Amino acid sequence: MIKKMLNVVFLEHDFENEIDNVIYTLIVNDYYYDSEKICFRNSLSKNILQEMKDLKLLIHNKKLDYLGILITCNQEGKDQSIGDYLYLPFDFFYKENDLIIYNNKEELEQAYSDQEYSDFDCFFKRQELIYKYLNHECGEKYWFSLNSFEKTCWLHIALFLARLENDASEKVKEITLDGSYITSELDLYCYIGEEVCGVLGYMGANFSALRDCLDGSTSRPVQPPLKIVWKNFEYSKHNFVGQYCEIQDMVNFISESAVLELY
Repeated sequence: MIKKMLNVVFLEHDFENEIDNVIYTLIVNDYYYDSEKICFRNSLSKNILQEMKDLKLLIHNKKLDYLGILITCNQEGKDQSIGDYLYLPFDFFYKENDLIIYNNKEELEQAYSDQEYSDFDCFFKRQELIYKYLNHECGEKYWFSLNSFEKTCWLHIALFLARLENDASEKVKEITLDGSYITSELDLYCYIGEEVCGVLGYMGANFSALRDCLDGSTSRPVQPPLKIVWKNFEYSKHNFVGQYCEIQDMVNFISESAVLELY
């Protein structure tokens, strides 16, 4: 079982040289968050507080452009490391043993006025999915039960994993898709990635990225032109919910870079 832990790293940014210098690091495993703040429970001790005060870190409502926090995922007891992070302005508060990190409310409202989910939501949903994957709780087509937001986070993690892979994988020449599992554009990206690379495999998360993966422009393990057999296509056609495109757009686009057969 992988233990959930986060690294909370306090950084000082050198704008001239574009370098981040680590000032202080905390490892925490008890936390909650909402749209405005993250609270790390019982993360501070008397010694830690003194060390942070000596560094002048814990000043209520401190906000400086060159200071920030990097929160990363730490998978204890696992060789595989999946990189993910959340960068926040340097804005803290502490109460007893709890450390609270938050953003300016007006900035948050401005940044996410046209978005349903914040960076907090995305980061912690990715963490949830990462831990499930590392604990072998995500099998084939696990993505199909996720909502659109969760599928987007799933594809983000797939990209993280793709960056860790080498080019030694055997090239895939043909895959088969079951249209019963394709009712959206995101389903198609998740499905093609899984059929080519396995669970949490990546073959793009948008039109241009999928094209690059299919035509050999990237290091994806495919032998162009990849043959894609799409069974139960009529089911997909009648149940497809297009967020950015219609299903015929997807068919036309894929046909440009792969050999597509519909059944």
